[in-house]
Amino acid sequence: MTATTPQAAAATREAPGPGFMATLASEWTKIASVRSSYITVGLGVLLAIGMNVLVMAIIGATYNDWAPSDQASFDPILTSFFGTIFSAILFAVFGVNVVASEYSSNMIRLTLTATPRRTRVLAAKLTLIALITLVAGLIAIIGSYLVAQAVFAAYDMTTVGLGEWDALRAVLATGVLSPLFPIIGASLAFVFRSTAAPITSVMAIIFAPAMFGGLLPRAWQENALAYLPGPASDSVAIGHLDPGAAMYLDTPLAAIVVVAWLAAFIGGAWLALTRRDA
Repeated sequence: MTATTPQAAAATREAPGPGFMATLASEWTKIASVRSSYITVGLGVLLAIGMNVLVMAIIGATYNDWAPSDQASFDPILTSFFGTIFSAILFAVFGVNVVASEYSSNMIRLTLTATPRRTRVLAAKLTLIALITLVAGLIAIIGSYLVAQAVFAAYDMTTVGLGEWDALRAVLATGVLSPLFPIIGASLAFVFRSTAAPITSVMAIIFAPAMFGGLLPRAWQENALAYLPGPASDSVAIGHLDPGAAMYLDTPLAAIVVVAWLAAFIGGAWLALTRRDA
């Protein structure tokens, strides 16, 4: 009997259970019933827009004091994305909490008992995280961009409307990529089964290339850092605005790199969830 235990456990993990839509509804109920979900996602949107208003107003108020060379190099599109860093952080925290909170409360055992197909649980959680942060991310980035351009217009600065292709592409691509870090965070939460380690890891992925990339030789930036998730996603969203930057890949290659990173993180989460006990 002892010899058959591992096979029995493996069979139980992938035994038939509720359909995917039922699992999706169950996961939605868990997310929607927790107040912190609304607070975290809502703060991500509000801070993105609010901080953009504040910083853009400071830029507008000091613009006339800038050197002519600085005024000439001012980019009203790139500057408008300042607030998205706040939404990226809080959306990543949301993704981590959706998974880590179940491990900290041991609710994951009940979840896997009710839905023995662990792959279905993983898919349902990541699908909801992606959809929620996609909608919230689009709201945050469109709102941030529009208020930034309104502030620039109030100070008689150069503005670029969403009717311009470069601006529209950057805004939509940034919004569509909003689920990237939440999914990475959620995947790491399945691996670490905690909150602190996944959040720390995601913050390092977001900030480390920007903080330390400029200190490295250009060859390292082009051949190593450019292939990390953050720079690759930037290449997809805003790389066309500054094609000379070292850490920007060509858009098709960058898109492949982003998909590959997602597959790697989700694959790691799948292995952790299906190969270990709850």
